[in-house]
Amino acid sequence: MRIYPVLLAMMILTAGCQSSDPAESAVSLTGYPEIDQITLAIQKNPADHQLYRQRAQAYADREAYDQAILDLNRALTLDSMDIDSYHLLADVYLDYYNSRMAINTLYKAVEYFPERIPTLLKLVEFQYILKFYDPAKQTIARIMTLDPQNAEGLFWAGMIHREEGNPVAAIKRFQEATEQDPDLIDAWIECGKLLSQEKKPLALRYFETAVRLDSTSDHARHALAEYLQDQGRLQDALDVYRELVLRNPQYADALYNSGLIYLEMDSLLDARKQFDMALKVDPTRAMAYFARGNVQEQLGDLQAAISDYQQALLLDPSMARAKQALAQLQPTQ
Repeated sequence: MRIYPVLLAMMILTAGCQSSDPAESAVSLTGYPEIDQITLAIQKNPADHQLYRQRAQAYADREAYDQAILDLNRALTLDSMDIDSYHLLADVYLDYYNSRMAINTLYKAVEYFPERIPTLLKLVEFQYILKFYDPAKQTIARIMTLDPQNAEGLFWAGMIHREEGNPVAAIKRFQEATEQDPDLIDAWIECGKLLSQEKKPLALRYFETAVRLDSTSDHARHALAEYLQDQGRLQDALDVYRELVLRNPQYADALYNSGLIYLEMDSLLDARKQFDMALKVDPTRAMAYFARGNVQEQLGDLQAAISDYQQALLLDPSMARAKQALAQLQPTQ
């Protein structure tokens, strides 16, 4: 839900209640201290472009994207070389589902800073997200020309190879990335995933290395747990998922995957409990309703199963398995 209309309404209301003093009436407050403090600072220093960028970040954090864009444009009007504002503006446009403006913002930033590697890396990330693979390759070539050992450039090259169906080349690039920067966790994880798909036992070492590099990384632990689950090491996978949930009780993926493991182990009551918790955290997960419906059916609670299958189809009308399961329980409907 967008928060911008709420902010706008509060700004209008507050502005209407302010003093007739011109200096005071120029300030429109929102009621959010983190925004209003910056607004007051802008009133004192209206030429400080960094304050507009700071307020834009505060607006973006509250999904008030229109206001964030206005402030970033003000910042860039005051300082057209403020690279941080270009980066943030691209992020805001992407979050606001305006991919064309997002990528164009980065193209403009690269025009101003053609040899700035962090900006080129951000551009290639956006090109990858938007599936502009050929332009992404060109950007990676520019990065590697400027820095032939750039680990993140090698990582993105691996990501492109993976998307284009060349796992051997992707693995090679990921391995080169980890050699250049052993702390690049995403390269270890993505390489581990491909090695797993290629049935290489070496995959486990990559996932374990990622966890060792950052023991606080939920992403790394989840990747390890999924690998163990795929390898049939169900209890080991459950142990890792349990650690994730203990650290973050709202981790719906870990709860859902734990339910799938218990279901595979025929521990139906434990499976239902995990699906219950997963749906409490994320009630929009259609597959969790379907999986819980399967558990309910095996437990003999057919009405509960029907209800879950119906809810799954309500969220995902194309789910063939839910349609088939529901048809078997309601053959005359």
